[in-house]
Amino acid sequence: MKKFGIILLLFAIIPILNSCQSEEDIQVIEFQFTDYQVIYVPPDDDNDSYMNTFIDLKAKYPEELSNPEKRTMDNQDLPSDYTLSTNSFYLLKDESVVFSVENAMSRGQIMDTLESIVDSSNQIIY
Repeated sequence: MKKFGIILLLFAIIPILNSCQSEEDIQVIEFQFTDYQVIYVPPDDDNDSYMNTFIDLKAKYPEELSNPEKRTMDNQDLPSDYTLSTNSFYLLKDESVVFSVENAMSRGQIMDTLESIVDSSNQIIY
């Protein structure tokens, strides 16, 4: 009878523990820039102005940049060493993060970082 009680208790506890581990989907802006995948998690209150920054970058580099898209991601979409957080920037190549800045980028810094990928002869410098 004790075994039955322990098994019943485990079945009651497991759903509670699983609910504590649920991942929250996060709104991101994602696009391809040259050979890189760019993922940006904008601040919640300024999502559209960051999208406009990437659209301006698309106008400047129409061949190198795919259309920026808003989508939702969870942390499982990034390599395990990284966690999506607000106002964070991730640059991936071949599904590996090669550059990231978390919680500290202005629109100007993002533009400077992306423009540094392509030098005057369109060669990748990262």
